[in-house]
Amino acid sequence: MKNIVIITARSGSKGVPNKNIRKLGKVPLLGWVTSAAGNAKSVDKIILSTDSEEYFKVAKKINKDVLWHKRSKELSEDVPSELVLLAVLEEFAHLFEQDSFLILIQPTTPFVSSTDIEKCISLLKDHPDINTCISVKQVSEQPEWMIARTIDNIGSCRDLAGDISVRQNLQQRWIANGGVYVIRRRFLEEKRKVIDESKTLIYEMPKIRSMDIDHEDDFIICESLVIVVRLFHHHDTEIL
Repeated sequence: MKNIVIITARSGSKGVPNKNIRKLGKVPLLGWVTSAAGNAKSVDKIILSTDSEEYFKVAKKINKDVLWHKRSKELSEDVPSELVLLAVLEEFAHLFEQDSFLILIQPTTPFVSSTDIEKCISLLKDHPDINTCISVKQVSEQPEWMIARTIDNIGSCRDLAGDISVRQNLQQRWIANGGVYVIRRRFLEEKRKVIDESKTLIYEMPKIRSMDIDHEDDFIICESLVIVVRLFHHHDTEIL
């Protein structure tokens, strides 16, 4: 069985231009996840799926063994991840065994560690009847407390009196953090899906390591975290 990491990093980011190679703590964003994948002992190969030769060169500097899946023009737009994974699978079919795991990782969750990758792989390996495993974080913004806003800027929400006003009385929930997705090859090919919505394993990551960069504010927060961690933990970013 082969465990093959696929890092998806197209160059057309709109929220933060070129964010996938923007430096975070002196390391390009893409470099963080490339390094984590390279340090995961269970990973056999790393493939970078991108439309940018520059991005590939950045990843190569971090790990010389990274392979390049050069995206087509169609796949360089906003397309579902499963289409990208299927294209990678088709081009690099010789690397995959029938029972292989595909591990999808995205540079926008830079603090994913090699341990997170290893544990997601191990979880799915230990449950042969399940097809997917995803990393998650606990939800702190409870839906029961959420407010809908009308066009007149008037909010509507539930009555927050009684038990619903106490956080401990609410159902705990989790949400995918975009960090790690592990998928069985046969499931991806048969269902053309990344997640088996009927039954999937979840691996909880701490909120700090679940940081997802979509906007400029997210970058500022992550840069602050890197400074603090390196100051107090002797450059050990895996502790995040």
